[in-house]
Amino acid sequence: MPNTQTPYGPVDTEALRCLQDSFDTREILRIVDLVDTLRTRLCEPEGIRDDLLQLHGMAHTVLNGASLVLRATNPTLVEQAETIVEELEDLIRVLQHAVHVLHPLELLRPSGDT
Repeated sequence: MPNTQTPYGPVDTEALRCLQDSFDTREILRIVDLVDTLRTRLCEPEGIRDDLLQLHGMAHTVLNGASLVLRATNPTLVEQAETIVEELEDLIRVLQHAVHVLHPLELLRPSGDT
């Protein structure tokens, strides 16, 4: 199958026709919004990073007998771990969705490229 030259390089002509009829480029913008949400949740104060540091302090005290570095308040060690695991699993689902949405663009690989 022939290739079509675009401003961003050659693409497979048949895949281009198919995606022009079926791919909603707004999905990429939705992924940008998701990434912004993920970045905020991961990095901002009281984000997952801080939650993990708190969990480390709790686990280090309980498992390694280290001095108490955090106040012994809610959440418990187990609750903190469960919350973080759930959040990470949600992030994985979001990222898997993003991969699923973007995967069809790989079909544009020009014929003859491997």
